[in-house]
Amino acid sequence: MNSNNWFFIYHDTSEEGWSTPKGFALALEKEGINLFKFRFSNPKKFSFPEKEFFIKNNITVAISFYAGKCLTLEKELLRLKKELGIYIICELGDEPQTLISNSKRVSISDISLSPDHQSSLYWKNQKYNCIWFTHWADSSLYVYNPNFKKKILIGTSMGRRKHNILLKILFGNSYINKRCTPLENAKLYQQSKIVFQYARWNEITRRIFEAAACKCCIVTNRLPEHTHLETIFAHNVSAIYYDNTFSLIYHLIRLIFKPNLRETIAKNAFEIVHKHHTQISRAKELIRLVNLKNNI
Repeated sequence: MNSNNWFFIYHDTSEEGWSTPKGFALALEKEGINLFKFRFSNPKKFSFPEKEFFIKNNITVAISFYAGKCLTLEKELLRLKKELGIYIICELGDEPQTLISNSKRVSISDISLSPDHQSSLYWKNQKYNCIWFTHWADSSLYVYNPNFKKKILIGTSMGRRKHNILLKILFGNSYINKRCTPLENAKLYQQSKIVFQYARWNEITRRIFEAAACKCCIVTNRLPEHTHLETIFAHNVSAIYYDNTFSLIYHLIRLIFKPNLRETIAKNAFEIVHKHHTQISRAKELIRLVNLKNNI
């Protein structure tokens, strides 16, 4: 395989605006990959171009972004594999939540990409080539601007999850919980000193990386060791992990009265993300994996 022509498949219900797949597509293009983008809005009704399209454009790789079960996507990917022998890559979405839905796509894939370390091990134990490809921040959207004053003490976009009512009672207008679009979310993080996140599935969430990219001090629930989150962000160094409600309140009050600690943690997380966990670093890693697999 020596073509940089890739077929890029993503699900999107809006005509415009940022999305994780769109940001990743731009990163691939900046790295020299020529993308033929295929967007579908209805997961139950779409079809890929006929095989002549792929032959004419010398497409050798197909990559899909989709979270959850999609029989049509599975059928179309299998067609590409059987008819043309195209190299298939599937990003598996929201594992571990969607693990139950991904077995067919993983079996079709030459490489599958899981954001969850334990899920990647599960698929590897089934003899599939699954890579731990954890979340990242799109550095073109989630940007730290030193001239953009951080006016919000604690910001979050988690919605009505655990601790929300308590934090609102304790911190009042200093605590902002706002469900919003990605662009609004980026602005919220740019204004927040501390970003609170609660992972209800005990999974690594994308919001941690996005908040770090905006130079926020991350406070989130401590995840099980198998997630490997603390190999990325260390407690008291580049993030704060709480164990229960009392621990959460203690750490938040501690950060309020120790602004230097808060700023140091935010700075460390910011540097980690920009060195290792942006859309650019993930695009480079994926290209490396494809080239390595095919001895390019």
